[in-house]
This record gives sequence, structure tokens and C-alpha cells, in this order.
Amino acid sequence: MGETEAKTARTKRSFDRFVNFSDAVFAIAITLLALDIRLPAQDAGAVAPPLGPQLHALTPNLFAFVLSFAVIGGYWVAHHRLFGMIDRHDGRLILLNMLTLFCVVVLPFPTQVVADYGDTTLGVEIYAGTMVLAGMSILALVVYAHRARLTASEADIRGSLIRSSLTPSVFAASMVVAIWSPRIATYMWLLVAVVHMVADPFMTRATPPLAERTPTEVSRHAQ
Repeated sequence: MGETEAKTARTKRSFDRFVNFSDAVFAIAITLLALDIRLPAQDAGAVAPPLGPQLHALTPNLFAFVLSFAVIGGYWVAHHRLFGMIDRHDGRLILLNMLTLFCVVVLPFPTQVVADYGDTTLGVEIYAGTMVLAGMSILALVVYAHRARLTASEADIRGSLIRSSLTPSVFAASMVVAIWSPRIATYMWLLVAVVHMVADPFMTRATPPLAERTPTEVSRHAQ
């Protein structure tokens, strides 16, 4: 193996470790969300209370869990798509990625906050604000990777920018609504799924798969 091939192999191993570490952090964050879904502890020898009311009391926790699971999963998909387009990496990309991972691993905390204080403005603001920061960190990754020319020339950066901005935009809007009505703000979070269901098919039609593009289309998307 020549020097060039050895350097390429080392770079690939470094990049693979980088991506695998990121995937593991996302997986751990999602797993931690489930730790707060548990029935209250019972005293030894005490008669267990009816199960129905206990399950009903867990409704806020279940709602927060499902929502956070979906959002973290969506952020992982955005992260996965981005790194599928990246050809190489540098120190700044690693630092920005660590910022993203920091925002992701904190998410179980605001999830518990909104489960317990979802009817308060402060509780909603903490949760939505953390989601905005996580989304903006991924958006920063997309912007930097494009400007530093770390992505493949045929990468659909515009589509990534749009997709990465949808979720934090919904949560940012909910922070304003939460000043007047925390309950309406929490309902707004369901719009995350709606906007992606509407936007994704549209962008897929607007941006055909690479194999179906003409050389002119590839050149235009690379600009």
C-alpha cells in the first residue's frame, strides 16, 4: 500500500469513528428518554393502587417521551443525511458536531421538565428553547459543511437547509405562543410532523435522485 492509499485509509477510519460516535450519542439520548416512564414505587407490603389512574397520571410523561423520541429521531435523520453527503471533515466540523451532540444529550432533561411543568410558560419555554438550539446546531453543521466545501459536489444542500430549519422554526414559534398559552404552544409541536409530511414529498419531486439527474442539473445543485 502506497503512502497516498495509507493516508486515505487513515482518514476513512477517522471519519467512520467520528460518525459512529455521533450515532451512539443519539441512540443513548433516545434510550434515556424512557427512564422517566415508570409507575410510582410502592411500599413493601402495601396494597397496590388501581392501575388505571396510575397510567392516566403518566400521560404527560408518555406525551413528552413520544414527542422527544420523534424529534431526536428527526434530528438524527437530518444528521445522517448530511454526513452521507460529506466527503471529508476538519477540526471545525468536529467542534460543531460536538455542539450538536451536547444539545442532543441534554434533551432528556427538558423532556422531564415539560412532562412535569407542561402547563407553565417556563416549562414550555425550556423545552422548546432546547429543541431550537439542537435544531440550529444541525443547521450550523449544514451551512459550515457547504461553505467549507466538505460536501460532495452533487449534494443537495438547499434541501438540507430547508429540512433542517423546519423543526426549530416550529419550536421557535411555539415559544412566542407560550407567553399567552402554554397549552396551545404544546399542541403546536404536533405541527413538526405535518410540515415535514408536506415539505418532504415536495422537495423530493423538486430534487430528483442523483442517478436521474442530467449533468446540467448536477452542476446547478452544486452551485
